[in-house]
Amino acid sequence: MSAQPRLSVITICRNSLRMLGPTVESVLAQRTPETEYLIVDGGSTDGTLEQLKLWEPRGVRWVSERDSGISDAMNKGVRLTSGEWIAHLHADDTYLPGALAHIFAEIERGDADILCGWMLKAEDSGDVLCRCDPERLTIDMTLNHPATFVRREWFVRLGGFDTTLRNAMDYDFFLRAKLAGARFRIVPVALARFAADGQSERSLWKTLRETHEIRTRHLPASWTTSLPYLWALWLKGSSRMAMQRLGLHGLVGWYRRRVAYPPKG
Repeated sequence: MSAQPRLSVITICRNSLRMLGPTVESVLAQRTPETEYLIVDGGSTDGTLEQLKLWEPRGVRWVSERDSGISDAMNKGVRLTSGEWIAHLHADDTYLPGALAHIFAEIERGDADILCGWMLKAEDSGDVLCRCDPERLTIDMTLNHPATFVRREWFVRLGGFDTTLRNAMDYDFFLRAKLAGARFRIVPVALARFAADGQSERSLWKTLRETHEIRTRHLPASWTTSLPYLWALWLKGSSRMAMQRLGLHGLVGWYRRRVAYPPKG
């Protein structure tokens, strides 16, 4: 690893040994001397520590201790790394081949503070392509966090992730960055694969309530802070999940292509 890494990739986990291997291998397969890799473990008891020690000779740094949640763990990872750019890739998510090469090429172009890539979401019916649109962050979370790369200076400027938030801390961070004038650039390539049934979907209502509170805090005069808008988002999300449970994948695909924004699939 170079003395001053260009990119720091951070994986947070806790008792995720079964899911951690593919994540780590996807980073190591395309890691360059400009990239440092840190795993922030929340004090696992499932054998994760023993595996982390086996990865040490391959240049994987790690720390294992109790934390106060996802936001705290991600902030800790930023503090313990030194790359000019920061990426968070959670356990069970993976980079696609060539993803970091794309990002280094975009970094060389300059004139961007946050690089926003496309992402594949792994579902029972197959991978779904998730695009992004930072211009619509005032309406909803329209970025793919596993495929998003941020200049370190913006973590310093904004104070990192809000540790009072449990589900939508990434939305809060990117919305604050947008309102503070960060320069976003879309990278129209699928960079990461996101595992289905993540925290945001397991706790859909809680996540939507948090995004509503975030918009109310930062955009008090916006129509997106209204209760009807909150209920509309819940109806949209819960209906899509219900259709998936019923196996109506064709209908879900039509909705994502024709109604969802940014379009998916």
